[in-house]
Order: sequence, then structure tokens, then C-alpha cells
Amino acid sequence: MAAGFSDWKVNKQYSESDRVAYRGKQYRCVAPHKSNSANNPKTAVTLWRKDTP
Repeated sequence: MAAGFSDWKVNKQYSESDRVAYRGKQYRCVAPHKSNSANNPKTAVTLWRKDTP
């Protein structure tokens, strides 16, 4: 995992600019939210954007 990125987790409160790793890719949070299985970084494009380390 790249430095500064933590594994994405269900049932966690995320803040804008938090960075996570999900299925081998890095993402940055663009809107505060509490995660659930439906709003993972790959599918919730209004909450996450692909990022680079």
C-alpha cells in the first residue's frame, strides 16, 4: 500500500481529503460520509475520486 493511504473499511466515518486503498487502487474522499458496502470507492463516484500517492 502506498504511503499515506489506509485500507478502506465499512462503517467508518470519512472526512474530505481522506485517502484510502481499495482493490489495488488509491482514492481520495471528496465528501464527508459514513461508509457502507454500497458506497465503496469504486462505485460511489460522488464520494470518491481516484488518486495517486
